[in-house]
Amino acid sequence: MLAILATVTAALALGEFLGWPFLRAPLESALTRSFERPVRISAPFRVHLFGTVRVSTGGVWIAAPEGFDAPHLVQADGLAVTLRYGDLLRLSESHPLRIAAIDVDRLDARLKRRADGAATWQIGGRTSAQASAPPPLVDALAVRNGTIEFDDVPARTALRALFSTNEGAGQAAPTARATVRGRLRGRTLDGELDAAGFLQLAAQGDDAHPVPVSGRVDYGGVHAEFDGSVADLSGGRDLKGRIAARGASLGVLGELFGVLLPTTDPFSLRGTLEKDGELWRARVSDAQVGESAVQGVFTYDARADTPRLEGELRGKRFVLADLAPAFGTRNPDGSRAPPPPGRVIPERDLDLPALKTMDARIAVDLGHVDLGTAFSQPISPLRATLSLHKGRLALSELDASTARGRLRGEIAVDADHRPPQWAANLKWEGIRLEDWISVARTRAASGSGGEPTQPPYFTGVFHGRARLTGHGRSTAALLGTLDGELTTGVRDGSISRLLIEIMGLDVAQGLGLALGGDQALPVDCAVADVVARGGRLSPRVALIDTPVTLVLVDGDIDLAREALDLRFTAKPRNVSPFTLRTPVRVAGTFETPRVRPEAGPLATRALAGIALGFVTPFAAILPFIDPGETPGSPCRQALARLSR
Repeated sequence: MLAILATVTAALALGEFLGWPFLRAPLESALTRSFERPVRISAPFRVHLFGTVRVSTGGVWIAAPEGFDAPHLVQADGLAVTLRYGDLLRLSESHPLRIAAIDVDRLDARLKRRADGAATWQIGGRTSAQASAPPPLVDALAVRNGTIEFDDVPARTALRALFSTNEGAGQAAPTARATVRGRLRGRTLDGELDAAGFLQLAAQGDDAHPVPVSGRVDYGGVHAEFDGSVADLSGGRDLKGRIAARGASLGVLGELFGVLLPTTDPFSLRGTLEKDGELWRARVSDAQVGESAVQGVFTYDARADTPRLEGELRGKRFVLADLAPAFGTRNPDGSRAPPPPGRVIPERDLDLPALKTMDARIAVDLGHVDLGTAFSQPISPLRATLSLHKGRLALSELDASTARGRLRGEIAVDADHRPPQWAANLKWEGIRLEDWISVARTRAASGSGGEPTQPPYFTGVFHGRARLTGHGRSTAALLGTLDGELTTGVRDGSISRLLIEIMGLDVAQGLGLALGGDQALPVDCAVADVVARGGRLSPRVALIDTPVTLVLVDGDIDLAREALDLRFTAKPRNVSPFTLRTPVRVAGTFETPRVRPEAGPLATRALAGIALGFVTPFAAILPFIDPGETPGSPCRQALARLSR
């Protein structure tokens, strides 16, 4: 037994020392049978089996399967391959072949997959599991000169990569370059990578030294640059460096790196990027998105079944209008997506199913949120938590301050429902209208040196709440299905008397105020209690009550059709000559609204005036004298509803 054991041990040692050269022909035959296509292995040939499987050969040629327009699958000269036994044991129809390392002098690979799922890299007979099988995974790859063509019809990808190196014996400063051109996921891609040699990147073990690399990529209108180091060519270990990117939309940048990012206006950013296996860390020191300037620290963990993004978003200046692309005003590539003719609400479908591909939790802390020219004061600050879990995206714990008031609540969309469900639960209080609305603040300080010459059009403390739901994949669909309630009001306020008289078509009072100066009227009550049903907004109560006039609003706003049908009726509490006192109707569409007095009541008064004019000229003004109404209004009921 000892002699047999010694003989076997000697034979194994001799075979390992010689590299098992006699295995070349049997291995070639076995691979031909297993791949069901011709395989040729050229000398010199060596195999080492201790620890890992290491194969080196003068060259390998593997034919492409029948039915493919390709001269071969792989043609490699000066090839060295390292395989781990654990990876070989896990190899099956549902698990791709994982190769620890490939080192090759010259490589020409043609990786193709047709629309029916058949691929050149499928091993053996085609099965349903292999129909969508991914190509082999390579942990480390070093190629001195070669070409890889990757044409994947289902993935809308066709890339051609060229590798060239200048390294090895006698090279004091090894260099390597790779260029990739073609289309990735349907978008054009052009990239370059420079490194201090590919051979070092093929080193095995966790103690492999990082190699300086720099590169750039142009993808779908996005330009990105990286300058740093990596420990292997795939970037899976010890990737560190500076990154800079710019382009038409952050969504395209996220698509390049496989991370869900929103569609935005044109952007530019700078920061640092680290990657350790499937864990990414990014620190964005300076980002410009549209007119907004933000920073952030983020971690993306792809190790779990559902990748997770965590971090903090901060900003010195954020412009609310820069959120519009995320709600359909731009296509995913950043190009404009105008609404259909005659419409103003975006109808482009949002990529809501993508929300189910990732989880996230981002702390939002924005110091200055610009609401646009209509508002004289920004939101400062705005704090919230942006969370994404199982397809539900929510902006919760919202706390925003503006014009001495606050806005709190939550906005959410659940993409796990069909169609996606939207919900908003918001409450605002203590907002001073004269500080918040630009037109009121400007009029109040329109004199020389900022001295007020006219009272503000309106003042008061704005408060209210909204509980709204909707469904759909676009902003237009959401608004067209809106259900819920919106209740709001103003207390301790005033309104321009000129504005009130104009709303009541009081010619005499309006002309007198225009010539002699406006006055501020105290507002006893201003409240709107609006119900939404199927995208139609209708006021149950909507009024402005002052000591001289009560203004009532009725009608509706149809968000689905983008149609207006509102009527403003002024009921004066005083006697006014030359008043027309007919309701004012706001009709038409959002794109082309029309404001006009109702013709029926106005025509009746005009005809009566003409008839009385035949009796006496003074009698002609009697129909235009409104005796007013008795005091009292339904404001108490509306305020009671508001306080619930």
